[in-house]
Amino acid sequence: MSEAEIILINGENECSVLVESIINTQKNLIVVLHKNTPTLFNKAFKNFAGVSSVQEFLREFGSLINRFVPHNSYFHAGKVDNLDEWIQTLAALNEQDRVVSMISGRGEPYAFSVTVDTPINGYAILSFTDISQDLIKRIMIENDATLDKESGAYDKDYFIHTSKSFHDAAEFNKKAIGITMIELLCLEDEVQKYLRDFTLSVKSNIRQSDMLIRWEKKVFLLAYLINDTEDALYFSQKLFNIMKEEPFDALKTISMRLGTTIQQENEEIAELITRAEKALKKAQSSQITMF
Repeated sequence: MSEAEIILINGENECSVLVESIINTQKNLIVVLHKNTPTLFNKAFKNFAGVSSVQEFLREFGSLINRFVPHNSYFHAGKVDNLDEWIQTLAALNEQDRVVSMISGRGEPYAFSVTVDTPINGYAILSFTDISQDLIKRIMIENDATLDKESGAYDKDYFIHTSKSFHDAAEFNKKAIGITMIELLCLEDEVQKYLRDFTLSVKSNIRQSDMLIRWEKKVFLLAYLINDTEDALYFSQKLFNIMKEEPFDALKTISMRLGTTIQQENEEIAELITRAEKALKKAQSSQITMF
């Protein structure tokens, strides 16, 4: 190897430390390879793969391409004629085909769009952009699985699969997530006649960014972005009053109860929903409970 190559792959020199510091600022997963072998990972990639160093990764997994899930929808080793040239094969693909799937260190599947740069002979820089949420949305839309057919609200599975996007939107806008659970207090065999009017009533009085989800047969979940607890209570109370005043005849004959909660710092949506469900159980008819 030339002196320049030795400098670049030696993790203890100033040049490598500077490069590593720069790529650690990136949200994307970044991998620097020398002759197809990883020589540098950024912090995001290490966290994703559950490794602390390149050496640990190579010991556990070997070649980077071994991490690509062998599914026909994605690029993987089975689509390469010469494994010594897999990076060149990947780089030659159209952008829409340059997609791989990898399993995280926590066993979760992700999909990534990949960009390939070869600034120096023998070296390649791969940048992995997480497109999992976009892919899930597209697949569910194509399969007509976004809406609950009976009510017209969002389907529960759709929200669960895409809730990370909602969580990311809250972080980006520096807002908290509010969750209000609404239960229609009627017999299960009677709920059908209230569903459409209920959904139309709520949807006509919320923002486009808010999500109304059919959570259970008689229970709906409303997810929205807010500033503080007072906003959540005000929002829920406003909904309660509007629904009673809406000109939908069916809703005038039914009672409801609401449970509301607001996201705490670094709280995941699943934990937030659990607290909202507890608040709903504590609420009485025509009452809002905050938990």
